[in-house]
Amino acid sequence: MNAVEPTILILATHTGGGHLNLARGLQDRLEANYNVIIADPQPASVDHWYAWVSRHSSLFLTAQYTLSDNAFVSLCFQRVAVLLSSRAIQKIIEQIRPQLIIATHAFLSYAAARANERCVPRVPLVFQLTDLGELHMTWFSEKQADAYLAPTREIFAQALAQGIHPDRLHLTGRPVRRQFSDTSPGERSATLAALGLDPGVFTIFLQGGAKGSAGVDRTIERLLNADVPMQIILAVGNNKNMAARYAGNKRVYTLPFTEMVAPYMAAADVIAGKAGASFISEAFLLEKPFLVTAYIPGQETANLRFIEQHNLGWVSPETADQVELLTRLAASPDMIAGKVESIRSYKAWNEQANQDICPAIDRLLTSFHRVH
Repeated sequence: MNAVEPTILILATHTGGGHLNLARGLQDRLEANYNVIIADPQPASVDHWYAWVSRHSSLFLTAQYTLSDNAFVSLCFQRVAVLLSSRAIQKIIEQIRPQLIIATHAFLSYAAARANERCVPRVPLVFQLTDLGELHMTWFSEKQADAYLAPTREIFAQALAQGIHPDRLHLTGRPVRRQFSDTSPGERSATLAALGLDPGVFTIFLQGGAKGSAGVDRTIERLLNADVPMQIILAVGNNKNMAARYAGNKRVYTLPFTEMVAPYMAAADVIAGKAGASFISEAFLLEKPFLVTAYIPGQETANLRFIEQHNLGWVSPETADQVELLTRLAASPDMIAGKVESIRSYKAWNEQANQDICPAIDRLLTSFHRVH
């Protein structure tokens, strides 16, 4: 790599794979012009705690999100985050000595600003805003970052309403990992055949989750007993129990954790699972309708509205409704075709907006170093 390329530090977190995927999507966009390094300043205990709570106490996540979604409580949370991670962020900055920093998680944003203030010299700080329909107020505890990258028009409007200066705000779309642009639709038949599945049968890519759930098992059982033939690519992650449960079932391919997941998602007719912003974005980039089978109330509620507003898929959290809908989709391909036109339109807008990510960073670096 050319030694004169400016170094960009992306601060990410492993609390939920979507945040890390967002950071990697940014890295894919920027690495042609910059040396991009992703670092997680949070201790592993934070990741383990979040994973445990998300599996066993989603009500706690919902309550925490709702109660803290105001300016005062959000600022209190951010000051605690400074105590937990600001020193680690400062140490990373001093080691890497970047020319620009991008924060991709709300609870790293305020702490990154405080750590950057203590570094000499201070470097430009960018917030890559997350989610699709609405942001939590913790993103707006710090209003003086040098730039804010908004992934959707809805988030752009919210940031303006929260007092982010228009000159600092850029509508750049949602960055998604390059593998989702590089995957060819023509690979579908070959991928399914390689998995031992029938390319002629309606296929669902179903997110099983790291630990799975009774709801997923009920959905799978009913789909396999539906009147219309269906087959499932089941993303089980590291869940060995779930993988073992469906081993030998010729209509279910259990997909273990893999970094290269795009070809498997592209082989499906419909992508189904939890309403995470990254997962939804990956689906529309592949031009696949998204079926919401689960979501975290509060945190992901706005993503449901986003899907319906832009006609990107369906929201159906109840097992019986999911099976009924998928049965109708398998029997009526026109229902999917009706969504694909809207999906392609939104994909085209997002890809066009993505084109301003590098220019926005270029302009910021040029103007910052001219002043300093």
